[in-house]
Amino acid sequence: MAKCSAKTKTGRPCQRKVVTGTSRCPIHQGPWSAYGVAQRKEKEAKEKKRKIRKKR
Repeated sequence: MAKCSAKTKTGRPCQRKVVTGTSRCPIHQGPWSAYGVAQRKEKEAKEKKRKIRKKR
């Protein structure tokens, strides 16, 4: 599996594994990557379900 290799705060390359189909790990892709959007939608869906259950 490939490594991210984005520069970290220390100046060294990141050693995390890349997300399939991209060249970066989840941390270095940014919030508007396909991975970041999918994660955000999943989190919002869980929060919505939790809120609905709480109202009952």
